[in-house]
Amino acid sequence: MNANRKKSSTPLLKMINSRLSAVGVVALLTVADAAYATTYTSDTNIADFTAGVSNYATFSNFSGGDVGSPFTPTSSELATQGFRVYDGGSITGLPSNNNWILASFSSQVSQILVFSNIDHFGAAYDGYQYTIEGSNNGTTWTPLFNALTVTGAGEPFRLGAFTGTAPFRVNNVLTPGAGPGGTVGYEAYFQFGSAYKYYAFGASTVAFDSGNPDQELSAVAAAGARVPEPGSTLVFFAIGLGCLKITRKSLKRLRAV
Repeated sequence: MNANRKKSSTPLLKMINSRLSAVGVVALLTVADAAYATTYTSDTNIADFTAGVSNYATFSNFSGGDVGSPFTPTSSELATQGFRVYDGGSITGLPSNNNWILASFSSQVSQILVFSNIDHFGAAYDGYQYTIEGSNNGTTWTPLFNALTVTGAGEPFRLGAFTGTAPFRVNNVLTPGAGPGGTVGYEAYFQFGSAYKYYAFGASTVAFDSGNPDQELSAVAAAGARVPEPGSTLVFFAIGLGCLKITRKSLKRLRAV
């Protein structure tokens, strides 16, 4: 290769280097996002979900269930009694065409664990019967999550379309405590971009569409920070690094021409 040819190819090599690097970065970002997609588990031991939980929200603004309002669940109660609350009321700042149960924490939290109460096991909507909004003053609300559709021909069901932030993990089986009206199950872990003191739970779109707009809850707890599955993270990261390595090798071959 003469000097003029090498000089003329330099801008092209720089452009290819930039493009290939971008491809590698996109690959890394894509696989990293995949590592944080909703994962599903089938753990029937409720103690695996209540272990370490010390901060349960207090339920209020409901008129149906196994207990009166207000009510604060406990780990032992969830395991032995599995009480549920439902039939919410109106809350300032939230749509009046829904019914809202208020879950209040003593301070702001951004990671929550939702314990649903399943009273129609086998019905697709029952584990995804709620929509969530967050607030720090009880009057100004931010939409956080709404289940629009559910997938699956039978148990266990998975979340389909949704708005907002989906749960990063769902345990889509029953985990007795079996209560008077239903069984605790379909535990869902959420991590939101901001922390809130108040969480309002209304009936989800899929619940309305299924003719059962009654979000039935056993507990809402403060959860630890979102942690991706270790094995998945390592695999995805290795794939991303592999993409970058391949692009670098391709570039070296071009330079050798």
